[in-house]
Amino acid sequence: MEEPPGSFDGLVGQYGADPDALIYRQAIVTGRYLTPDEFFSVGRNYSSVTGTLVMTPLELDDGSIMIIVRGLVPVGTEGPPADGYLPPVGTVTLTGRLDDGEEPLRIGESPPENGTIESISRVDLAYIDEWSEFDVLPVDLLLDTQQPAGANAMPITIPAPELSEGKHLGYAVQWFAFALMALVGAAVLVWQAGTEKSKDVASQEPPIHG
Repeated sequence: MEEPPGSFDGLVGQYGADPDALIYRQAIVTGRYLTPDEFFSVGRNYSSVTGTLVMTPLELDDGSIMIIVRGLVPVGTEGPPADGYLPPVGTVTLTGRLDDGEEPLRIGESPPENGTIESISRVDLAYIDEWSEFDVLPVDLLLDTQQPAGANAMPITIPAPELSEGKHLGYAVQWFAFALMALVGAAVLVWQAGTEKSKDVASQEPPIHG
């Protein structure tokens, strides 16, 4: 995430096409928005901002299709396409973070009405690929910037997660504490076993007569 953005083709050439090797990397993609095929995910919340998540397919220069997570628009926005938040027409250059979508619902996503995706619960790329007329790439792009910006308002982009050490230090302290407790417990058991054995030996020795 801290590395400078690189072209999507360059990242694939360097790290391979496996989504696990590409996610979180900043990428630059060039293509054309397929605005009529845009779809929503309603009731989403990011950083205490609630709205409708807008996703638009992008046809890359090589003809492949990448889902662009353009961001949040206000609840109740008409569409799709998102009224007042339409993407630019023509060739655009986008910068953002690569991602592999979201975990699907346990109960599964219902098939889209009339076979056309208009609203989904999760950014499930496998589901989108199944019900889309396109062959969708297994990674999407969380949009950060776009050029040209376009005449319409731009959705609120999804912020990057904060980088931190997480809970690793706390887990390490816990495991060291457990290990220390185990060592102390083992030492106590050995000492108790030795004490009991000494008592048994002492009780079995014949009395000494003066």
